[in-house]
Amino acid sequence: MELNRRILFTGLVLSIILSDSIIFLATDKSRDFYSNWIININSAIAAALAIFIVFRQKFRTLHGKAHAALAIGLSLWLCAEIIWAMYEIVWQIVAPVPSVADYLWLSAYGFLAYYLFATYKEFNKKFRFSKKVLIASIIGGVIFVTYIIGVTTSLSVLSTHRSLAMFGVMIAYPTLDAILMVPAIVILLDIRKEPLWFTPWICESLGLLLIVLSDSWFALVVLTSLTEQFWLSSLFFAAHLLVMAAGLVWYIKYLTLHHYEYEQQPQQQRKMTNSDTRLHNGHSNMIVPPPAVSEKRKKRIPIGTIICMVLILFAGFVVYFIYPRIFSFGNANIEIIPASASSKHTIILGALLSLSGASATLGESEEAGLKVALRDVNESFKKTHTNLGVGLIIEDTHTNPAFGIKELKDLASKGIRIVIGPSTSAELEAIKDYANNNGIILLSPSSTAPLLATSGDNIFRLVPDDTHQAEAIATQMRKDGIRVVIPMWRADVYGDRLVNSTKGDFQMLGGTVVDGVGYAPPVGHFSASLDRINLVLWDQQLKSLDSKVTQAISRYGTEKVGVYIVAFDEVVPIFIQAQDLPSLSKVRWYGSDGSVLNSGLIRNVEAAKFAAKTSFLNPIYAIRVSHNNKTNLVESEIQNMIARIPRSYASVAYDSLWIAALTENASRATNDINTLTKTLVQTANSYTGITGNTTLNEAGDRKYASYDFWGVRDNNGVFTWEPVNRYYQGNVTNNYEIVQEATPTNH
Repeated sequence: MELNRRILFTGLVLSIILSDSIIFLATDKSRDFYSNWIININSAIAAALAIFIVFRQKFRTLHGKAHAALAIGLSLWLCAEIIWAMYEIVWQIVAPVPSVADYLWLSAYGFLAYYLFATYKEFNKKFRFSKKVLIASIIGGVIFVTYIIGVTTSLSVLSTHRSLAMFGVMIAYPTLDAILMVPAIVILLDIRKEPLWFTPWICESLGLLLIVLSDSWFALVVLTSLTEQFWLSSLFFAAHLLVMAAGLVWYIKYLTLHHYEYEQQPQQQRKMTNSDTRLHNGHSNMIVPPPAVSEKRKKRIPIGTIICMVLILFAGFVVYFIYPRIFSFGNANIEIIPASASSKHTIILGALLSLSGASATLGESEEAGLKVALRDVNESFKKTHTNLGVGLIIEDTHTNPAFGIKELKDLASKGIRIVIGPSTSAELEAIKDYANNNGIILLSPSSTAPLLATSGDNIFRLVPDDTHQAEAIATQMRKDGIRVVIPMWRADVYGDRLVNSTKGDFQMLGGTVVDGVGYAPPVGHFSASLDRINLVLWDQQLKSLDSKVTQAISRYGTEKVGVYIVAFDEVVPIFIQAQDLPSLSKVRWYGSDGSVLNSGLIRNVEAAKFAAKTSFLNPIYAIRVSHNNKTNLVESEIQNMIARIPRSYASVAYDSLWIAALTENASRATNDINTLTKTLVQTANSYTGITGNTTLNEAGDRKYASYDFWGVRDNNGVFTWEPVNRYYQGNVTNNYEIVQEATPTNH
């Protein structure tokens, strides 16, 4: 089948749909992985086609030199994409500003500019481009660049080396894009009546336009607060490379290969062809071969098409076979874990976990705890001939309260009566009314907001509420000599209540809490992303915090001032930015159970250095029970599953599933929700698990509380989380072998 424009553009559209669909349909958790893979593959396709053209032309014409520059530029882009993918999906760290990838990307613009302006100059001799179009393109480019610089300036804090470098890099890309767009648009508009040249140039120009949209997408995202839609820029990046590749395929088919056939003609026939096909003003280096194709050529598949087909097939092989375990479509991330097939009766439990978004590290560890517990429960029931099998359906809430109702309704439709979770208090607050009104028990392993500590409902929490954590952190700060605290917190039910409780306890101990900085809690995958745009979004809040800390230092002295931050995984980009503000690095920082044991914090050197320098201390509910080998075994298994030290809430999740399963086993004869809740309370009050005594108080929360304080330590350049203190019954101690009040274990 001979290649024509219809086939070319049909194939282009299908290729874009295929590559962008993989990105669009991927889960939030895996979207970065597939975005980088698709962009690298598409970049390799474009670079390979450009290199093929260079080898075909062998620098014999001006276009041979121009396409050599294009090939170099696209190859540099490919190298930059590979390095950027290493930063994001292999090393999982923030790229320096500017990074090696930036140098490669920016240097490529020089070669692309040569390609465009050389082509513009040569075509202008033949087609006499309109000066009006040129002037209009220049004016449009200036307006675009001015707007981008204005938006970027309004968002940036131009007072540190990093912020200045970030500002320069962020405006460099759209500025260079605009420069390239000027000749591209002029060429496109003025050769539209030349069908042979118009086809590749509409691809080149459209490809550049998509680059402009990609590099300037952040402006729309920031202005509309659609931070979770920033990933859409990946769709434009992936598409623009395919569009440029399509133009190169056409060039290979109708220009390069025909030029090669022309060179093979006898001398006399070549002269005749040359006189018939020379362009308007007769420049010998711009010969356009005739569109006719020999019968022999008609039977061949164009080599450019072969290259594209091979690379697309390779991409499909990589996506579907090499990485099948982490590839999944849709946003629900639902996992069904079956019960034992030998059981006569099966009950299904549900779980709502934050497997992606700002609290993904917490949700992942709780998921691991539930999987270990599910196995142990079924093995125990089988050994005791209970004839009950337990199944589990886990759904991802994306750390977004808006997802909770939908996911809970889905679990309710399956007849599930007990749901473990959700992970965060904001999510629990959003769904508690539905659970109460529809006879569903929620058993959260990590929600701690005091506002949700109410009696007589279907909400139970296997952890103490944050009044205990507030008391612990206030006591620790006073012990460290802190007299003035400036808080920074996520303004949701968790952050607001924890900060208020801590403020009250700290003031009772004689301290002062000044007005701090609250921020709207980010949701979804982007909330904890280390993308540069996300880092920019923290500049204004940190500038305000730095000003407040500076004033406090001038009045009270550095040693008496501390910062108290209540955050989830977004603590990492906050710390990376905070290191550039001098006052923030002078004082001690304290955190909460939302940031403790965050693996990203110690993996990113800049954030880890800041945490170590500021003696960053974080409390979390303590579960260590003396002489309990089962606790150590389960924690070790969870740690192996997630490749990091788990938060104590992972073990709490383990006990939560045990209590839920034992409750269902004891109440199979009834469908009454009141009987079910009473049975759950009785089970919890008589149960001792790997986290110790699980007795509940009148509000349905865990009754007994002690807290471990963890800090980041620098061990010769290797950063680790290490336990520092324990808070128990109003005292801070170094004793980690405290045994909670206990009753005989049930398993």
